[in-house]
Amino acid sequence: MKRDEIIKIIKNELEALSGKEIDDLDKDIFFKSQFLDSLNLLNLIVFLEQKFKIKIDPFFIDRESVSSINKIVTFIENALEKK
Repeated sequence: MKRDEIIKIIKNELEALSGKEIDDLDKDIFFKSQFLDSLNLLNLIVFLEQKFKIKIDPFFIDRESVSSINKIVTFIENALEKK
């Protein structure tokens, strides 16, 4: 799957979860920006696991490594490479 496709999928899901439009792929999407709270983070993890058929342990995920859309895409790409 191409990076642009992954970005589109993640961006659409984050906007649906937050009810807000995301215009900067490097913007912090969690608590600082109030896009996502901890419950929505868990919903996002479940979505990513199902969509990309990967396993993400929420207790061992480094929040900084998934703090923006670009960082989530990199995280997903790395997880897909390990499959």
